[in-house]
Amino acid sequence: MESILSRDNVDNAGDDRVQLSASAPPSSCLAAPSREPLAIAALALAAFALNLNTSVLGALLPFLPPQFASHAIELLAAAGFGSALGALLLPAFTRRVGRRQALLGGLLVFVVVSMLHLVASSVWLLLSLRALSGIAVGVAYAAASALATEIVPYARRGAAMGWFTAGMFLAIPVGMPLSVLLARAGHWQLIFAVQAAIAAMGWWWAQRALPQTATSDPHVPYRVVLRNGPVLAGLLATALHVGSFFTTVQLATKWLHDTGLVPRDAQMWLWVGLGLASVAGSALLGRLSDMFGKRNFVLTTSAVLVGCFLLLIQEPGPLPMLAIGGLLAVAAAARTGPLQALVSGAVPREQLTTLMAMRGCAMQVGVGTFAMAAAPLADRLGFHGVLFLAAACQAASYVAIRLWVREGK
Repeated sequence: MESILSRDNVDNAGDDRVQLSASAPPSSCLAAPSREPLAIAALALAAFALNLNTSVLGALLPFLPPQFASHAIELLAAAGFGSALGALLLPAFTRRVGRRQALLGGLLVFVVVSMLHLVASSVWLLLSLRALSGIAVGVAYAAASALATEIVPYARRGAAMGWFTAGMFLAIPVGMPLSVLLARAGHWQLIFAVQAAIAAMGWWWAQRALPQTATSDPHVPYRVVLRNGPVLAGLLATALHVGSFFTTVQLATKWLHDTGLVPRDAQMWLWVGLGLASVAGSALLGRLSDMFGKRNFVLTTSAVLVGCFLLLIQEPGPLPMLAIGGLLAVAAAARTGPLQALVSGAVPREQLTTLMAMRGCAMQVGVGTFAMAAAPLADRLGFHGVLFLAAACQAASYVAIRLWVREGK
């Protein structure tokens, strides 16, 4: 497989000159096709552990002691803002130690910080740990994304990124019920020991399964990548897709309870089922994007998502709504990996770290921006307004891909 630093088509003009590292590994150091599944599985396990940190706190909120529960918004925001910052810090680390070591170092920090959650006795200590764990997540997840695009050629990258993001989605159906189970037993903090143990397993597996790569990344300023029109469109599409889907799912909990469709106490297994549908959609359908074209696949699933959100506005009844919700979960998850693969094809390989750092930040910005826009809309128009906004965001994501993004190589 081609070395990560074998391409020379980077824009080297003026102050934006890209300094290529002389420490690029030989092509034999990258994963052979027979080793790709093990490497991607290791990255998926890391994504699973890292996303537990993001998904379990929401399920824990009803069980937190009063001094923590009164700061729920701050606790949720600390990890999100930390992840956005950590993603943007990734290039600074990879210039010194490379992507592989940045992932391994991020996972180790994540393990330590997760274990420190067990002794957090004050709000400010827990807030600090949430922010630090978010930074570790941002660094490690962006590094894992860059590694996944590095070790698999573009022709097979849709399937690979599908399996990688399936690890992220798996955190929802596993992490939510497990965290509730531990909390009901009076040990809400133990879920952080579980995520630390899984992250440690991910670190061990990544050390053995990931090929050696360059010991340092070239310096690629953000402005070099931001001048790439298809990249900007891809990042916008990512923010619109991730923000509208994940925030709408979180807000749906209250809507289902208030309308009497699914009381809050009975929702756990609904989200487990939809979470498993997301895992299946991400893992199994990514290969179709390689067969029929990643751009075509992303556009098709975008149209499906727009239709699903508009159909849910009609409230067609419990069973039809369950079917639409299942299709929505499968399509949204199936779209995530191929969209990441599609955008990765818009830059040369030496720019992948910077691109994935920006993508990690765009995901968090998308979630935060949609949440801020959806909250007042929900107060004025109810959840129907949120669903309509989500449909509009998915339609805008479709337009961004249709007009400005082309199939990569």
